[in-house]
Amino acid sequence: MNWCRPAATTPTPPRTSTHLHGGNTRPGSDGGPEQVFTPGSSYTYHYDNNQDAAGLWYHDHALGITRLNVYAGLAGGYLIRDTPGPSGTGIDTGDGTHLPPPPYEVPLVIQDRMFNPDGSFAYPPNPELTTSDGTPRPWAPEFFGDVATVNGKCWPNLDVDRGKYRFRVYNGSNARFYNLKFMSGGNALTFAQIGTDGGLLDAPAKLNKLVLGPGERADLVVDFAGLSAGSKVVLGNNAPTPYPDGPVAAKQGGVPLREIMQFTVQSQAGYTAPLPEKLRPQPMTRLAGLPPAATRQMTLVEVLNAAGIPIMALLNNRPFHTTDITAVQGDTLEEWELINTTVDAHPIHLHFTQFQVLNRQRFDVGKYLAATGYVDPGTGLVTPGQGSSVPVTPFLTGRPKAAPANERGWKDTAVSMPGEVTRISVPFGAGAAGGAPLAIGSSFTGEYVWHCHILEHEDNDMMQRYVIE
Repeated sequence: MNWCRPAATTPTPPRTSTHLHGGNTRPGSDGGPEQVFTPGSSYTYHYDNNQDAAGLWYHDHALGITRLNVYAGLAGGYLIRDTPGPSGTGIDTGDGTHLPPPPYEVPLVIQDRMFNPDGSFAYPPNPELTTSDGTPRPWAPEFFGDVATVNGKCWPNLDVDRGKYRFRVYNGSNARFYNLKFMSGGNALTFAQIGTDGGLLDAPAKLNKLVLGPGERADLVVDFAGLSAGSKVVLGNNAPTPYPDGPVAAKQGGVPLREIMQFTVQSQAGYTAPLPEKLRPQPMTRLAGLPPAATRQMTLVEVLNAAGIPIMALLNNRPFHTTDITAVQGDTLEEWELINTTVDAHPIHLHFTQFQVLNRQRFDVGKYLAATGYVDPGTGLVTPGQGSSVPVTPFLTGRPKAAPANERGWKDTAVSMPGEVTRISVPFGAGAAGGAPLAIGSSFTGEYVWHCHILEHEDNDMMQRYVIE
C-alpha cells in the first residue's frame, strides 16, 4: 500500500494499535499495524513479561498513521524488573542494592516537536509532493521538530544531587537521531552505559557520547558527585538531520537541536555506591559463532521520482501488503544481513525478539543494486515490486567491524548505516540457542512485522510481515 497517495476526501475515525516495543509477546497481543481499535471500543493485551529486565516502551502502531499518533503523544515507558530477594534473577531490582533506585532512577523520553502559535502541535505537509490540484500530500520523508521535549516538557531542567543517577533514555522521536553528550564547562562528562534495548550489558561501557536512533533505548549512569553545587550540565546533541550526512546548521537546511535539557547540581549528597564491575550474575549468551538455520539478505531501498524526490521507502523493494512474506522456523537462530542501499541511516526494529548485532561492513551499492534488478534500466529509478535481494558477498569491500562494546547487548532495534551491511543474529524463540538462556523466555508462532523505526518511513511503506511457523 502506497501511503503517499492523496488523503481521502471522506474523513475516517481515528484508530490505534498498542505495540509493546521490545516485548516478547504472542501475536494477538503484539499490537501489529492492522490490529486496530477505534473510539468507543477496547482491546485487551496480555503481557507475560517473561524476559530480561529491561526498559521497554509502548506506542501506537496503526497502519499508515503511526507517525501522527505517536507525535500526538501515544507513547510511554515500560520497565521490567528482576525479582528482588535471595531468589531473584539478577541485580536490576530497583531496590538500590546494586544500581541507583528512584528518585535517582529517572526516565528521559526524548522527542522533538514543532508548535503552532496557539501552542498546538504543528506537523507541516510536504511541499515537494503535491496532488493534481497542488495540495501538499500528507507524507514527508522525515519529520524534524525545532523544539526538544523530555518527558513531555520543553527544554526542562532537573535538579540533581551530588551522586549517581540512572537515566533510562528513550529516543521517542519520529525521525531524529541524537548524538548525546553531557556537557559541563565546555567538557563532555564521562558516563557509563549499563544496558541496551533488551537488558543489562555484561559490564559497564565507558563513553563520552552516545548515538541513539529512533526506537532505541539506552540505560545510562551519570555521576554528578565530582561537580560543585550550582554547576550546570547540559545534555547536548549535534547529530545531523537526516542522519548521518544531512546538514547540521539551520542556514544549510538542517534543523539542529543542540540542547536537549539541563541538570543543576544541588549541595546534598546523593547515591554514591560504586557501580558493579559485572552487571549480570552470569554473562549473556553470545550468539556469534552459533550456526544459523538460515542467512537472509534483507535490502533497504528508497524510491525516488523523476525529479529525485523521495516518494517512499521499502524493504526488499516490496510494499507492506506484498505476498512475499518471510517464513521462519520457530526456535531457530537466523542471521539477517541488513543491506542499506540508501543515503540515510535506518533503525531497523524486529517485533517479538531480542537479537544481537554481529558486525558491519561496507559494500558497493551501485553494483549491488544493478544485480538485484530493482532499478528500471529505462528510467534508472528503483521500481517497487520488481527484482529481488541477492547475496551481498561479491560486492563487499573492506573488513567487517564488530559492534562496539556498548552495543554488545540484547537489541530489538539496530541502526543500519548507509552503504553498509549490518549483520544481526536473531533468535525466533526461547529455544533458538539450544537451551542457552536468551533475553526472551517464550516461543510463539504466528505473524509479526519488522520495519524501519523512522515513523515516516514505516508509514510509507518500509515495513514487512514475517511468520514464525
